[in-house]
Amino acid sequence: MRIARAAFPLAIPFLVACSVSAGGEPASLDEGQSALEGGECPLLGEEAIEHTCFHANFGPFVTVTAGADPATTTADISAGHTAYTVNLVSSGAGFGGAVVYTPDGDGDFAIFLDPSVNVSVLDSSGAPVAIEEDVSIDPAACSSLSRALVVELSSAETYTIVFEPSSEQSALVLIESLAEFNAPEGILLTAARNYSPSSWVVAEEGVEHPFTFELPSEIPVVSGNAGKGWVVFAHRDGESDPFTYCFYQGGASVWHPTTPADVAAGEKYEFVACTDGAAPGDDVVADYFKLSVLKGDRQAGTTTVELLILDEGCGGHEHEH
Repeated sequence: MRIARAAFPLAIPFLVACSVSAGGEPASLDEGQSALEGGECPLLGEEAIEHTCFHANFGPFVTVTAGADPATTTADISAGHTAYTVNLVSSGAGFGGAVVYTPDGDGDFAIFLDPSVNVSVLDSSGAPVAIEEDVSIDPAACSSLSRALVVELSSAETYTIVFEPSSEQSALVLIESLAEFNAPEGILLTAARNYSPSSWVVAEEGVEHPFTFELPSEIPVVSGNAGKGWVVFAHRDGESDPFTYCFYQGGASVWHPTTPADVAAGEKYEFVACTDGAAPGDDVVADYFKLSVLKGDRQAGTTTVELLILDEGCGGHEHEH
């Protein structure tokens, strides 16, 4: 019977200790972030700006001359991680022109500009592409870039970037895919319980900046079987913060499952309770993590579990140039 399941975890912290011891005016970057609804992260983050600023300052550099007619231009600026100087052509109202760009993938791309000239992006049919974000670059972050437009592009299309007439005779243009910058960071915690002889492999890992993640509803078993044993997942945010302990129990109804249904149920540990009252799906912020298997099905051999934690917040990421 498992009717005492919810109360049992309250006595486990002692057991854990024993186990372990054994287009218009752009918004500024800050304004753009604060204007996002629902606390969502901006598409354009600091790391993407830093990366692009490197190429704006150190190249590689290429110079092209824009075509006067958007329908026939062949001036191509598709090379990745490249700073293009686009020489604009004279028109009746100033200097403008068009270039073409073919992305090497699908997703969000940032078109970085200096100076802050106005441009529009057309797909292969001539239809305008929606601007998802229009951000002015703080000179303190990068004095070589003024503005960035974020658009969603497809590798199946070739796009035309049209420079609206202005007094500027040239513009610096760099286009970067945001996929690598917006991919979440993650850590994989692997913990195990050995039975002969008895020992524990406790996973412990800290990260440089706090992760925001959803509390998992279950922790999968990758070898052995959970039976009706226990796993403890602990986390904290900062060295002065006490650990929060979250308890998971094997899904089987017996310690040594033998029926197909019980064996399958023992392939995971299911959430029971956390000491702070959090529930699966709640957002958690932490920078240090522990995972330990207190017990599983000893007759099935070593019990090993894995927990992947992905940072869903707006933390920075490091990238090679």
